Amino acid sequence: MLGDTSGYGDVTTYGGTAGGHPSAGGACNYDSTGILAFAAIQVNRLPGDMQGQWRGGRVCGQCVEVRARTPDGWKSTVVRIVDKCPDANCGIDLGGTPAGILMGDKPGRYAGEWTFVSCDGHPDASDGPPSLFIKAGSNAYWSLIQVRNPAQRILGIRCRRSGSTAWTDLAWATEAENFFHVPVSVLADSSVYDLEVDMPHAAGYSLRCPGSALAAEKTSLPLVPAP
Repeated sequence: MLGDTSGYGDVTTYGGTAGGHPSAGGACNYDSTGILAFAAIQVNRLPGDMQGQWRGGRVCGQCVEVRARTPDGWKSTVVRIVDKCPDANCGIDLGGTPAGILMGDKPGRYAGEWTFVSCDGHPDASDGPPSLFIKAGSNAYWSLIQVRNPAQRILGIRCRRSGSTAWTDLAWATEAENFFHVPVSVLADSSVYDLEVDMPHAAGYSLRCPGSALAAEKTSLPLVPAP
């Protein structure tokens, strides 16, 4: 059973229970990270329906409290979603240290449940402060951006030229999951722009920079809490 912010089903592991290796970024396209508490989440409710909580990568960055029924009783851990499950029967699939916390030395398929939570206060699920990352290959004519290390999943990003009241909502990218398109008109503008990042249950983040700065590939720009 899956909801917008919770679910229950199978809790498995794709990394074994030894742990110790940080996430390589997964389908969320985060590249190599320092995140030790991470997981993949299901793509489908029913095989092939694409109605699982992954939703084209829109759950990326969300932290999840996972509880599993083990021979030693219920155990819990917190992970960040960085990947999607390849297994059609997957509920949530643990990597890094969390599988060992829940399963000990007995990796397998456990009955469990999970709830979306804030990443704040969970350093193993973090890779530093939140930032806006500009994808490799971005340039003055095409640029994709993503939020890294958010407290929650991202609902959207919008921008406006500073001093304007007209906001533009950035579109989710189709070329790569967990990215947003920056309009060419913004990339060609050296004027200062305001960006706002929206999250489900928090104030979100903001950034002020020249529009043309969003064309600088492989750049990370620091985000601050929205005013």
